[in-house]
Amino acid sequence: MPYRKRVPEFQAVIMAGYGNGLIPLSDEKNNMPKALLPIVNQPMISYPLAWLESSGVTDVIVVSLASGSKKLGHYLDRVYEGQLHISMEIVDDNCGTAQALARIKDKIKTDFIVISCDLLTSLPPHQFLDMHRSEDPTVTALFFEPNKSEGGPSGSSKETEVTQFVGIDATNSQLVYLNNSDEMDTEEFSLRMSLLSKHPVMNISRLLQDGHLYIFKRWVIDLIAEVSNKRTRASIKEHVLPLLVKSQYQRLLADREGVTQAAQTLASNPSTQAYALSLSTTQAAETTDDQDGNSQWKNPVKCKAFVVAKDVYCGRANSIANYFELNRYYTKITDQVRNPGAQGQVGADSLVGDDTKLGDRTSVKKSTLGSHVTIGKNVKIVNSIVMDHVVLEDNVKLDGCIVCSGAKICEKSGLKDCEVGGGFRVEKETQARNERLVDFQEQ
Repeated sequence: MPYRKRVPEFQAVIMAGYGNGLIPLSDEKNNMPKALLPIVNQPMISYPLAWLESSGVTDVIVVSLASGSKKLGHYLDRVYEGQLHISMEIVDDNCGTAQALARIKDKIKTDFIVISCDLLTSLPPHQFLDMHRSEDPTVTALFFEPNKSEGGPSGSSKETEVTQFVGIDATNSQLVYLNNSDEMDTEEFSLRMSLLSKHPVMNISRLLQDGHLYIFKRWVIDLIAEVSNKRTRASIKEHVLPLLVKSQYQRLLADREGVTQAAQTLASNPSTQAYALSLSTTQAAETTDDQDGNSQWKNPVKCKAFVVAKDVYCGRANSIANYFELNRYYTKITDQVRNPGAQGQVGADSLVGDDTKLGDRTSVKKSTLGSHVTIGKNVKIVNSIVMDHVVLEDNVKLDGCIVCSGAKICEKSGLKDCEVGGGFRVEKETQARNERLVDFQEQ
């Protein structure tokens, strides 16, 4: 019997962007790209990589901006120890997420998963994938309700999440409404009659956030390329997903924006599931009323929403506050050795990295310390993140702070709710609150 190469069910794409909401932590000059920022002393990208590997995916494309590609490429080539086959594609720093995908269009051969490098979740992958497999939609998107913050660094870098109205059909989990506008009246919004007539029972929420985890049909990559040609810095969240959602019930929009044309490729090369449904004698054809009341229009798109259950952890490290919260949560549940030979008083809710030295009468509570950190005497660290190769001199006090790699905080300094940039020196006896302490060129 001739050998037949196994065709993977899904490819996966990890979006490793710059992380504007994480400045100065993700500043490229003295720190590291967002994808390599530590979550309990492990690179952030290691979590979606592990999630994808447990899903059964074998082929992964990591899309990196040029500014952080060298450090990220070194990690993927020399440090990563998983079983995934990973390739890295580099795009311009000013690319939106849709534009970045359009640049790698020729690399996408199957239906594909898109996941952000900053998404961390305890959701078993099969639950999300099985929903997509059983329904065979154009796109399945993950949404979650953020956990309440326990407090931490905020100050100058805390960003308010833009309100997003998400409408989901209560009978079949179809994603039928999205409004991402930050200018809309949060108390009022309008719905088309064509939408209400087809989906009279829907749940509309402004508590749900887009998890930046999607499964797309292969033909959607052609649509993404088309959208990217028409818009500057085109985004999946702001442009592609809302277009697909509206195209379920707006025929003129679907035709004008090229959705109908792109979807025609599905008819010439249907998936096994779609082909089976087309032969079914019980599966009703998807038709809807368009703006002109034409009930015979067969809409080319079906969008599904997977809402993460409240007892399943899910979060995105897309801001300083969220990054801090994820570190706090994973510090609580990690199975890493919490205090490998370090002296001093280290709480059970803290984590100390390898080769970190703690001086006498030093106290660490609700904090994560990286590797090769040197800490003097009588230092108090509470509710903070201290990255690798940091020096804290005697009598330093940190409360609710993030200190980036290579920084030095001199004696008798007290910082509360501050962010200290990579390689920055905080002079002795400095007292600061809600400040961003970085070199001038990082501002």
